[in-house]
Amino acid sequence: MKTWWRGVALAGALLGAGQAGAVPAEPFGIEVRFLGAPLGAAQRSAVNEAARRVSALIASPFEPVRVDVPAGECDRGLPALRGRLTRLVVFVRVKRLDDDLYATGMPCDLHDGSFLPIYGVVDLNSSGLSELPRTDVLDTMIHEFLHVLGVGTLWERDARISVSGDQDDRVFVKRQGKTTLYVAPRAVAAFRALGGKGAGIPLDPDRGHWAGEVVCSEVLSGSSGDYTGRLNPVSPLTLGALEDLGYRVQARGAAPFRLPVGACPVDAGAADAPAGVAVPPGGFTSCAAARSAGVALPLLRGQPGYRPGLDGDGDGLACER
Repeated sequence: MKTWWRGVALAGALLGAGQAGAVPAEPFGIEVRFLGAPLGAAQRSAVNEAARRVSALIASPFEPVRVDVPAGECDRGLPALRGRLTRLVVFVRVKRLDDDLYATGMPCDLHDGSFLPIYGVVDLNSSGLSELPRTDVLDTMIHEFLHVLGVGTLWERDARISVSGDQDDRVFVKRQGKTTLYVAPRAVAAFRALGGKGAGIPLDPDRGHWAGEVVCSEVLSGSSGDYTGRLNPVSPLTLGALEDLGYRVQARGAAPFRLPVGACPVDAGAADAPAGVAVPPGGFTSCAAARSAGVALPLLRGQPGYRPGLDGDGDGLACER
């Protein structure tokens, strides 16, 4: 599992957030600020690529805000943050974490009114980081940036407190017997459109990830860390959760995804293989051939038809453009 969210400190002195007459908001973007031990060029590139991919999921702008946050306000070791922010700032640190973690991610202060994050932090585990392939770093960072946006980390009422101290009373999760369900409408509608049943989407025990046995390799699954060497899909469930938080999203940003029938497949990519499509041995010779065969693109590493020669940047997605 990529992260167990361990709490969010939501405080800090911020000035001028959401004032009337402010300069029009700029398009949404994530500004990465690296801290701690230096990353290699390939890993740094993967972090920046993940920021770009997650930013591209959001159609709504980032609301500019002037901040004056002292050092260590959100988490020990973070520097002061001052000035006018026009993008979501995310500090990315390399530090020692528990052995079962790749990374952790959380938002910090929230905008007044929208209760959406102003800045956040992702910690990468220094232990074993140098051995992680670029694809796994990219997949991990997409997962963590989504946590910084609030997916899985702002579902509890006591986490949604804005910089002025206002609290958001929307309900995202409910207990049903021994299970916690996600019940906000957009993600639940996506779940039902995919064939899901019941009053909501089952969550992992940490209440911040989709239940692994329900969604298997989805990027915010509690079991997503078990599916390595590929990019796990950002499904309509996670886009719906972003909408429930208040973002407008790019609906075409969702990857091909199906809820599993029965147990999760050992080969995660096999779940995405289209029925009735003849896949040539060794994969498709070209993206045009895959398209003509009726395959949903992009092809994921491990999915029948995927071939490394079609994956020019080696990120686990072939024929993505």
